[in-house]
Amino acid sequence: MIFEQILNGGDRNFGYLIGDEESRIGAAVDPSYSPQKYLDRAGDLGIELKYVICTHSHHDHVNGNDYLIENASAEVVMYKDAEYFFDVTVEDGQKFMLGSLELQIIHTPGHCEDGICILIGRKLITGDTLFVGKVGGTDLNEEARKEYDSLQHLLSFDDDIEVYPGHDYGAKPQSTIGYERQNNPFLTQPDFESFVHLKANWTAYKAENGIS
Repeated sequence: MIFEQILNGGDRNFGYLIGDEESRIGAAVDPSYSPQKYLDRAGDLGIELKYVICTHSHHDHVNGNDYLIENASAEVVMYKDAEYFFDVTVEDGQKFMLGSLELQIIHTPGHCEDGICILIGRKLITGDTLFVGKVGGTDLNEEARKEYDSLQHLLSFDDDIEVYPGHDYGAKPQSTIGYERQNNPFLTQPDFESFVHLKANWTAYKAENGIS
């Protein structure tokens, strides 16, 4: 498997290049702001960039789609209820095949209703659901509840599953479920009420604990 984390620009956006070494078919995940980087790397690696997969429909994750549609004839893959243009729909629990690679789709609403995470082997692309030491922004009501439930789902995975977020917001660019389970303040909260309280007081918490 080819798997590369790419810093796109924007608000420290991360995207990912995934390729199947057997079929030489590849996908760009959230290739915003710097889509040419994905074409260049795919060319270097001898990969046909066949798909663009977006973890959710917010502008800072989809603004490179049109470029790759025009320059690579890539098909856009998004969750079935996505608010942005797509060619191929995926659903929760679906196995999306990229050549011989199996991508497991996990619907994780909260930050965005059409949010998904993608599990490839032991690597989990978490979009804006889970960052290193942080979580995606929501309101303090229904969206927060959905995000809390989505995060509990992710916490059901093994500790050694590698976490690859949608933004470079943490102390390091990637981590693991085990690291987040032990160190992410949102994931150490004992219940939903405590989770929401931390969201409501996150600015003060960051100042008190030296978090940037």
